[in-house]
Parts: sequence; C-alpha cells; structure tokens
Amino acid sequence: MKSLIIANGSMNDYDFYKNIIKGYDCIICADGASNHAYNINIDPDIIIGDLDSIDDKVKQHFIDKNIRFNKFPSKKDKTDTEICIDYAIHIGSKEIDFIGVLGTRMDHSLANVNLLYSLLKRGIKSRIINENNEIHITDDKIQIAGNKGDIISIIPIHSDVLGVTLKGLEYPLENYDLGFATSRGISNVLVDDKCEISIKSGCVLVIKARD
Repeated sequence: MKSLIIANGSMNDYDFYKNIIKGYDCIICADGASNHAYNINIDPDIIIGDLDSIDDKVKQHFIDKNIRFNKFPSKKDKTDTEICIDYAIHIGSKEIDFIGVLGTRMDHSLANVNLLYSLLKRGIKSRIINENNEIHITDDKIQIAGNKGDIISIIPIHSDVLGVTLKGLEYPLENYDLGFATSRGISNVLVDDKCEISIKSGCVLVIKARD
C-alpha cells in the first residue's frame, strides 16, 4: 500500500501538486492540510489532528462529502504529521510520500525530514516532495530518476558515511568516506536519466533539487 500524507506547511503552486498526486491508495491530511487538499481539489480519505486549523468552509465541505475525521487533543506528545504516519502504518502502508511538510518553521521542517529516518528503520520507503525538492533517504542503495542536468545532493545524517559510491553523476565517487557536516556531496549533476547511490555504512539524505 502506498499512502500520501499532506501536512500544513508551505505550498505555493497548487498546479504542481495536482500533477503529482497520482496512484495513492490512501490520502491522509494532517489537520489544516485539509485546506491544501481543498485548494488542490482532491478528497482525502481521512483528516487527522486537533482540527483547529481547518477553515470553516473547508471543514463543512468535507463533512458534506462524508470524509472521515479523526480528532486528537491539541496537547499531545506527537505532531499531527507523526500521528498521520501511525495511521498510515496501521492500515498497512509500505510506502509513504509527504507533501506540505516543509515551510517557514524550521523546527517542524527538520523534525519532518528526520521522520524519514524513523520510517527507514521500520522498513518503510518514504520521500518528501515540494516544488523545489524531492528528498529521499537510504542506508544502503538507491536509484534516483530524473533528467540530465538535474541537481543531486548527498548529505550524511547523524554520522560519517563510509563507502559511498556514486554512479550516473558528473562527479562520481568510488568507495569514498563522506564526513558528517561537510559539503562535499552538495550539487552533483545527473549525466543521464538516473543515478545510483550506494553506501556501506551510515545514512544519507539524497535530494533532487530545483532552483
């Protein structure tokens, strides 16, 4: 099962999201993200959260369409996005995409990127998508599809990464040890329609970026 979680972060180009929201078995909205769903003109399968950020007309619209609501108290130990992840896993999702999880709140943005790591450790494939970024994570091997000239960055998280090999990129590496908190992996470039990143130890974010 493949699920999409929509959070209440920044979305500037709704047409972009209309074009990428395809092929999901379940669409889950985190609270005020239902405003985004309304503007994109899609119906979520469920809206989860304390429900204090939804516009009144949007809430009534989804009530009229018999969309399921799952209300949680405003004071809780998890963000609405993480509660949505719990639901997605509960219904059997093996792949989860996120939109609306990045924005002006750096605390929320960093926490949401870190959620990719927790999903990786649970054997669930995940990525974050917005108008300028497609963020993946791996502790083994991953292929990224795109177009020649796309920017690909590889960023270690929480520790040095050993045995990095990059193929299909302008600046290849072979069994290279990439230090944590260095910029060596930033702004590589696709030379074909896909690339492959593999590592022997550690964990990296792989970001396909657009200016």
